[in-house]
Amino acid sequence: MWTLAGALASAFLLCLPAPGAAQESAEADRATVPAASPPLPGDHWAVQAAARAEALGLAPGYLPAQRSVPRAAVGEALRRAALAAPPRGQELARLTQGWLDRFLEEFPEASDSASASGLLGSHAGAGYERRTGVVAPGAGLFDGRTGVSPLADRGTAVGHAVLAGRLGGSLAGAAEPRLDDDGVRLPRWDVVAGWGPVALSVGEQPVGYGSGAGGGIVLSGAATLPRLEVQTARPVVFPGLLRALGTASFHSFVTRLDEPRHPGDPYLWGARFALQPHPRLTVGVNRASIFGGDSIATPTTAGNVGRMLLGMLSADFENQVVAADFRYRLPTEAVLPLTLYLEWGADDAAGAWWDVPARVLGAYVAAVPGLERVAAGAEYASFATLCCGNPGWYMHSAQPGGWAAADVPLGHPLGGEGRELLVYSHADLMDARLRLDVRAFRRERGREGFDMFVRAGNLFAPERAGTSTGLALAGLWRATRRTEIRAAALREAGSGWRTHLLDLNASVLF
Repeated sequence: MWTLAGALASAFLLCLPAPGAAQESAEADRATVPAASPPLPGDHWAVQAAARAEALGLAPGYLPAQRSVPRAAVGEALRRAALAAPPRGQELARLTQGWLDRFLEEFPEASDSASASGLLGSHAGAGYERRTGVVAPGAGLFDGRTGVSPLADRGTAVGHAVLAGRLGGSLAGAAEPRLDDDGVRLPRWDVVAGWGPVALSVGEQPVGYGSGAGGGIVLSGAATLPRLEVQTARPVVFPGLLRALGTASFHSFVTRLDEPRHPGDPYLWGARFALQPHPRLTVGVNRASIFGGDSIATPTTAGNVGRMLLGMLSADFENQVVAADFRYRLPTEAVLPLTLYLEWGADDAAGAWWDVPARVLGAYVAAVPGLERVAAGAEYASFATLCCGNPGWYMHSAQPGGWAAADVPLGHPLGGEGRELLVYSHADLMDARLRLDVRAFRRERGREGFDMFVRAGNLFAPERAGTSTGLALAGLWRATRRTEIRAAALREAGSGWRTHLLDLNASVLF
């Protein structure tokens, strides 16, 4: 695995401009963001605040390589937003300054007086988690097809921590130990080495691509994966004539899926390349593939891997998913700060782009007029019904584990064939010290084409085929400079089944 990852990383490094090249061309490249910075997950309040700041036009040059974003890049985006907001009105100025103040409380290394080495912003806490009615996606295709696997209901007290440190500007790390009914574990950790705008990481972290609030077509970031990755810690500008392409970001990783769901322990590779040719327009290409392993006859050779990277399909070597996404911030900030986005994808067959595509289409208002502390959006996702000889979404005959890992889908949580309508809103109140999130959705998982001995179009069919509705609520309160309280709950209900999740915890920052 490490040899393959090293080859991918080397190929990317050869394509990058030298550090500092064309920095005068973009504000993003003038930033002094250290490449070695631990990642924040995509659902962290600060990552979501930075994305909202960019959608407001207050954080130019913010172009993360994936959904998990280095702390330093998030802090720089919030700093720019606080500086740019005052001319846009008092409410936005107070909101963005609240974001920055809260970030500096949590991550003091982002202050101007912070040293280059030592302990970074960390925390420890305790809480309670409960789940009921949760199922793992089905696996297999044709006569080996299985239905979903129910996971045991459980409620457990939890102890958790995030411990982070940095050595100079070129090496950083973080560990997230956890104590629950399963004992002491280390489900997430990371070591990051940086050089110029490039970061190389090894550890266990989620990987997600795309702009969809409900999830991406290729990778949504729900699963935590042991991986080796290379990415741009900040956007780059290519030299010469390529300068016209604007700023760019890149991410790639490789891991091995060594779990019972995936016979033969195949590899998982993924990559995202994004361009911002205009500050309002972002275009990205997302790819991932489950390939190789000991359960198939085709060996994992440089030639076979090379053909996969070029998008060539084989009979049994790989299961590929690809998508392109587009995001446009309309020039209407004075009236309505509106962003439109679209992701369009295909699974494992060239004709699938047109015959059985997946699409995620959304609109996001980064500040509701008159209620600038509130943002809202709506999103529609659709995965086409089986057609024209194409395989079912997120399934493969030679890689029977399906597009899932750690008992959750790798791609969109819908799980394949079907539709989802999602409306969502979040509010940053009390000078951004209180964040409230609400999501409501209606899903229809397809049952067309399902046959236990033939094929299925959805990872959760047939047990959870049909219509379901769901509601998710979350609140995060910075009660004092050093304490934080979180509460989150989710309920999804369909015909004859219910899923409930509950998460309550409190943390102390240090």
